[in-house]
Amino acid sequence: MEEEKIICPLIDGLISPADCMENQDLREESIPEKFKKKENWKEICENCKYQEY
Repeated sequence: MEEEKIICPLIDGLISPADCMENQDLREESIPEKFKKKENWKEICENCKYQEY
């Protein structure tokens, strides 16, 4: 069975829901750099439709 994926607006690509939830729970310095490339990455994440996923 293939794992479900969601589109992350931080990387404009597919990630697992688990990765999404981990990024929401981690301290900023622990979030992988690939998710912090956009200038307003934190705001994008906080306003993402998957924030309540």
